[in-house]
Amino acid sequence: MQVFCLLLGLIYFLSPAQGQEVEDYDFDLPKGFARSVINMDELLHLEDDLALNLEQYIEALTQKANTIRMGIQEMVTRHQHRLGPVLKLAWNPFNSYSLIRHMQADWMMWQLYMNKPVGQERLDYLNSKMQEMPQDSDFQDAAEGIRRIQAVYQMSASDIADGLLDGVQYNASLTARDCLEMGRYLMNQSLWDQAKEWINAGIMALNRVDPQPAMQELMGTSKTELLATLRQVLVKLHDSEAALTAYQHALKESSYDAELYQEFLLAEMELLTKPVVNDSQLDDSSEMIETIYCCSGRCELPRELQLYCLYNTTASPFLILAPIKMEILSLDPYIVLFHDVVSHQNMQKIRTGTKSHLIPSSTYNPRTHLYSVAPYRMSKSVWLQWDMNNATMEITTMLKDATALNMNRSEMFQVMNYGVGGLFRTHIDVLLADEVRISQFYDFGILCFQLSEVKQGGGTIFPYLNLTVFPQQGSVLFWYNLDTAGNEEPYVAHAGCPVIVGSKWVMSKWIEDIGQEFNKPC
Repeated sequence: MQVFCLLLGLIYFLSPAQGQEVEDYDFDLPKGFARSVINMDELLHLEDDLALNLEQYIEALTQKANTIRMGIQEMVTRHQHRLGPVLKLAWNPFNSYSLIRHMQADWMMWQLYMNKPVGQERLDYLNSKMQEMPQDSDFQDAAEGIRRIQAVYQMSASDIADGLLDGVQYNASLTARDCLEMGRYLMNQSLWDQAKEWINAGIMALNRVDPQPAMQELMGTSKTELLATLRQVLVKLHDSEAALTAYQHALKESSYDAELYQEFLLAEMELLTKPVVNDSQLDDSSEMIETIYCCSGRCELPRELQLYCLYNTTASPFLILAPIKMEILSLDPYIVLFHDVVSHQNMQKIRTGTKSHLIPSSTYNPRTHLYSVAPYRMSKSVWLQWDMNNATMEITTMLKDATALNMNRSEMFQVMNYGVGGLFRTHIDVLLADEVRISQFYDFGILCFQLSEVKQGGGTIFPYLNLTVFPQQGSVLFWYNLDTAGNEEPYVAHAGCPVIVGSKWVMSKWIEDIGQEFNKPC
């Protein structure tokens, strides 16, 4: 019970009653590219525009190069003509004047032409688009997402770099530059062991048989740079011998680099003479990241869960004509999954209707009454009224039939799309203490809609039950926050596992306890 109290004391979450419109936020909302994978479409369109701009820049360079080639050809032809045997015998003032004028004026024109910037309009266009690009904060969000995925699913950096994700091989890989920047991000977090793993993955990426992209050559990622960075990490890990070995390998790659050689000599003297100091702050075990087990769904379920399926025909008279497929995941606490209850048309309508309105998900602090964008909530969301359109009204009617609860005493729908490594920490959907509940409503039931297929990852996990529910498009996960006595149910503490591959769209609805006295008595 102390664990549960600590959990509730540490984490507070956004109450459905506290849903706001965008204009009501009292802080600036970041773009948050990494907080929703739907932003990847925007970036691809932006890159298409920039690639076209680059093509036009090439055309401007080509046009200038062709002009220069034509000028050279004209000068070569004139030069050969002037050196011919006929012209030598007939050298006259007119030819002399022409040559002097050409050398005095035409080459001045060439000087001005060569100094004239090429494609200035294209450069100005690129500069105007820089504010629309991902910023440092976006990269940090994405890198932290990768770190979460690696930690939760226990994957190695080399496997991720090679496209092997939790046992599934994909036709994709990370470049040496990708791995190096990931390692540098971890270095900034003082996660030296993980940084070492990623830099070694970058070195392995350089040794791949497949050719490196042109952009990597432009960035100048070299084995020397990777080894020099690895040396910095090894020094922090107090591995003097390995650090000097990394230096020696780097010198082999750049044997004429005097600066690197001087750095090696200084490091050799320092590492061999300085005593090793055990610094507890360099221990990666002190990092604050929640380890969520069973996200891969490989944990054994307790026998007392008594899983089974049925057609629900009793929750409402309408279900006699149109029963709902229901999967009982747990009886105590009560957790069920309704299958195929949201149509493809309604899911598509909700996704397309909310895509342009999603904003970074925020948390509400009941003590300060303020909202903030939490770094651990890698998602974007928007709130919808139950009667916003035909889709939400049909879904509300379906929920009343499926749960036999009063939907008039429920909160707005919250639609969310998850971003890179969108881990949602283990929590219980509570904001109010027991002594305050007498005067305010309480979220006693939760409905979680799955609005998209997710290829890999993204499950909802109940860690105290070893129960993982993977996204199934059109299904609704339902559970009670209260036990049969009306007390908080600690065993429904749940977490959102990171999405590995795919776009996870979910919609949540919280049901109030007030108004359910006759539908769900204690």
